[in-house]
Amino acid sequence: MRARLPLERRTRTSSLAQIDPAATPEQIEAMERNLQIHHPSEILTGFGDLELLVGYQLRDFGVEMGNLAIAVGSTLPTGKTEDNPYDLGDAGERHEHIQFGSGTFDPIIEFFYSRPFGEGSVFSLYGQGRFPNSTSSKGYKGSQLIQGGLGVVTALGEVGPWDHLNGVVGLFVQDMDQAYWDGEADPNTGFQNLSLQLGISWRDEAMKSWNLSLILPLSVETSSGPEGTYDPGPVINLAIGF
Repeated sequence: MRARLPLERRTRTSSLAQIDPAATPEQIEAMERNLQIHHPSEILTGFGDLELLVGYQLRDFGVEMGNLAIAVGSTLPTGKTEDNPYDLGDAGERHEHIQFGSGTFDPIIEFFYSRPFGEGSVFSLYGQGRFPNSTSSKGYKGSQLIQGGLGVVTALGEVGPWDHLNGVVGLFVQDMDQAYWDGEADPNTGFQNLSLQLGISWRDEAMKSWNLSLILPLSVETSSGPEGTYDPGPVINLAIGF
């Protein structure tokens, strides 16, 4: 069995630019008020949806010490959700576009395959799909997400305080469809990106596994152009396994 509870921290920065020199103080104040209503500078932190899966593992699959794991499950709606931001925006009320959860139970399926090669290296392949099929009580249907990657883990030996440190390098792909509000596509959602992943992994004395990685986007395409659309930037990822 597997359980994951993501914790996310997102920083948003916005400001006014190219203001007409002839703008009056009242007009500038209205611009600032509009910015605060729609997308103020803010640091947003919250838990996402909990993932619960049941998996099956095949050892020595295809080759000695080759491992294949397949898991299926569902998300639990633990992440914070918002009311329809477009309705609130039309009414001139402050609103939030960023959702930490979907508000629904979304089926998920994933697989992981690894096999050794060379001296002290392991090749791995990973894939996951999340398939929302219902709408929340707030009228929100989350994005379908298909993601995966491939990488190589190489033993680095004794480095500093770590006795058994591994280096990780790989490619990571995400394809996220648009979300929906009351049956209408959310223009600020949906992207496809290819990223480079660099990191390290190790186990501590309690045999917990740690993985610290930096994900750097190489290419990004959004559903409705770059204006007003969430554009994933560099991500620092810390995963702890028990």
